[in-house]
Amino acid sequence: MAIGVMMIHHGQEKLADPQQFANIYVASLHLPFPLFFAYAAGFSELIGSWLVILGLLTPVGALALTGTMTVAAYQHILTAGLNIYVLELVVLYLGGSLALLLVGPGRFSFDAGMLKGLLLKPVVRIKPETSAPSAGISGLAPAYVPIKASNSNR
Repeated sequence: MAIGVMMIHHGQEKLADPQQFANIYVASLHLPFPLFFAYAAGFSELIGSWLVILGLLTPVGALALTGTMTVAAYQHILTAGLNIYVLELVVLYLGGSLALLLVGPGRFSFDAGMLKGLLLKPVVRIKPETSAPSAGISGLAPAYVPIKASNSNR
């Protein structure tokens, strides 16, 4: 959640003045349509952050954050070299979002609840033809399947 909460600020900052972000950061990458990529970075950080915070479609949100932070790390290396003071925060966000992408959202997320509902199939109980011994405390009993002998030596 910390990665998502902290990344919201970065997305909002980009979307507050996308033209300035495009002129300062995106233009240094020599990408076509810098304003488009400024909006893409801002929305991927903003929407990706909320998806990570809510634990809803977490891989999609983590992928958006990882992609944006990968480009940001590349941009910082391109313009400032391997300056730890410039790269530190970007690499921390990149590592956190990459970890979420690879490990997943966790058991207390909406994704886990949705996945559990999709993977669990209803249990169908079939009563055996012969009587089974009492199930005991656990409520489980061995299933007996009647087998008919066949005359295979004809």
